[in-house]
Amino acid sequence: MSLRDNLQPKIYNIAERRNFTPNITATDYESFAFNKGIPIVIDNGSYQCRVGWANDVSPRLQFDSMVSKYRDRKINQSVLLVGNDIYTDATAKSNAKSAFDGNVVYNFETMEYILDYIFFKLGINTDKVYHPVLMTEPVCNPNHSRRLMSELLFESYDVPSVCYGIDALFSFHANNLSFDEGGIVASSGHTTTHVIPIIGRGVLEHTKRISCGGLTSTDYMLKLMQLKYPTFPTKMTVNQAQHLVHSFTYVAQDYFKELKEYSNTSTFPSKDRIIQFPYVPPANEKTEEELARQEERRQEQARRLKEQAAKLRIQKLKDLENNLEAYVQLKESRSSMKKSEWITRLKENRISDEAELDEIILKTEKSVQRARNKLLGIDEEEPTFPLVDTPDDQLNEAERKEKKKQVAAKSLHETRQRQKEAKELARRQQEEEERAEEQRRINDFEGWLNELKNSYESQLEKVKSLKRKKEQLLDRRSHASQLRMKSIANLASDTPNQKRRRRGQDEDTFGMDDNDWSIYKEISKEEDAWEEEEELSQLRDYEHKLLRYDPAFLPEHTFDAKNSQQNSLVFMLTRGVVPAYDPENFGQMHQLHVNVERIRVPEALFQPSIIGLDQAGVVETIGDIVNRFDYDDQRKMIKSIFVTGGHTQTPGLLPRLETSLRSILPSDASLRIIHASDPVIDAWRGAALWARTEDFYKYAVTRQEYQEYGGEYLKEHRFGNVYRI
Repeated sequence: MSLRDNLQPKIYNIAERRNFTPNITATDYESFAFNKGIPIVIDNGSYQCRVGWANDVSPRLQFDSMVSKYRDRKINQSVLLVGNDIYTDATAKSNAKSAFDGNVVYNFETMEYILDYIFFKLGINTDKVYHPVLMTEPVCNPNHSRRLMSELLFESYDVPSVCYGIDALFSFHANNLSFDEGGIVASSGHTTTHVIPIIGRGVLEHTKRISCGGLTSTDYMLKLMQLKYPTFPTKMTVNQAQHLVHSFTYVAQDYFKELKEYSNTSTFPSKDRIIQFPYVPPANEKTEEELARQEERRQEQARRLKEQAAKLRIQKLKDLENNLEAYVQLKESRSSMKKSEWITRLKENRISDEAELDEIILKTEKSVQRARNKLLGIDEEEPTFPLVDTPDDQLNEAERKEKKKQVAAKSLHETRQRQKEAKELARRQQEEEERAEEQRRINDFEGWLNELKNSYESQLEKVKSLKRKKEQLLDRRSHASQLRMKSIANLASDTPNQKRRRRGQDEDTFGMDDNDWSIYKEISKEEDAWEEEEELSQLRDYEHKLLRYDPAFLPEHTFDAKNSQQNSLVFMLTRGVVPAYDPENFGQMHQLHVNVERIRVPEALFQPSIIGLDQAGVVETIGDIVNRFDYDDQRKMIKSIFVTGGHTQTPGLLPRLETSLRSILPSDASLRIIHASDPVIDAWRGAALWARTEDFYKYAVTRQEYQEYGGEYLKEHRFGNVYRI
């Protein structure tokens, strides 16, 4: 039993879409929150929105920040879907729009639909919203965006007060970390990554943003797979690429060392992931009766085609005979007509003179004879050339022209005959050699195998010699290249090269100019390629026989496997670790392999240049921020490096972050990295905790303050942005 029979690699199914929990409309509003002034906490993320009451333990609503508005042709009505409901209909999904540009709200018409959905799902059925609102916003949110959001909440929903805060700082608060003790928040979300230093508050003037997040990783994975499988039978969607990122990626502790692991044929199978995409299997195989009927129809169709071809040949023969009869009648009419009238008739038939008419009649007779022979199944007669051996002085002008044609036709005929004979002789010789070799293999297998191995080694040495010669010829200063250039120059010269040339006379300067080198490479390219391909073809013939008859000769021993890293992986797959590709396996056609992409995609957070982003990675950014503070503040910050955000859930991120930071921090530094207890929901939980305190009401902007100071007005607090003109 082979290794392939014992080991069946695991195949992972791609997720069509994420599993969503439906958001049920609340029915306890009147008993739970009516007339109680409980704040509404909205974690307004660019990827997902989480909503709940301030005294809830976890958010009541959690949905994608998307809105779809389209016209349903079945019911002939406009349909508006918000959040997870858009995934219930393909048309809605294709028309989905976000209210965000990056991580900033810019489409407030869409935002209004989202707020309508929020208040409806919370069960609020009053004429206005009687609850204060605490909403998260990104770091350094533009004043214009905040003004329009406040205008929407106060003017459309008549809320009593509004307060804004940064989601990353709320997550820091939810994990019981003290602002006074200091720290650093590294928050990686859907579109961006922020690094915020904390000394009593968020020091926003030293905060850095990296334009890399979960959406960036998804787009990068999608592009990598599209480049890797350009002819994949189905189109990979963004949600499917997101599933690959969430389920199969991890952060390498040493990226370049891990890349070598992927190039190692012994460790590659354990890291490779086979992903099965959905497909519709082909129809069931036909029964014997259906196959018989299909074969009968095929034969009937072939018979009809033959009949049609026979009719066409008969019709063609009739047309040729009619043409021949017309030409003969035209020839015979000369005796009964005046010469001028007869010449006029010739010109009407586009014939210049009588000689051309005779030539046409002769050709038509030959065509008629060939058509009759083909119709009757008679082989063509051997062509004759009667004028070839006749001296020119015994021929008239027309016969001499015909003789030239016959000489050319005879030469062509003889060339074709020689080619046929050469092909037939080569075929017989090859068959004879194959029979002799087969007989020798049967009678003396060991001797035949040793002879085959010796021939293979000799041929392998020839191929290697050609490879070395090719490398030498690429170097214009090498001895082999110089000799060949001189040979080409001598052949191209109008005067033959003298054996001994005196100094200063006819000095050969070919090769001293760069244009000469270009000419040389162009001349030698095709010849070298042809010679190398011929030798490789012979080598592969030997390898094919050795693979068939020598059990010690394995696929990885072939020349291609040893000299091509890509091919070595292919041969590794054929050894039984991964199923070999079967073109008749319809399911296998819809499989793809995710391997090096598993570490390349998340590595962009540490090396943004991988995705073409001219920014520093998260480790360099943290190091730069720490160096901006004095010694005491530095010690405080590195004791609490807090990591939050949905994008930080990638396995291996925290160990890599700790290892990389230790390499740039002092050896005696007390480094502590803290991961959020729930990187996704902690921002909402921290906001809800703060909304229960008196500070929330102190820093919330009331409706009266909004009307007096405008929508851009805000009260600065430790969780929020600061006002910047």
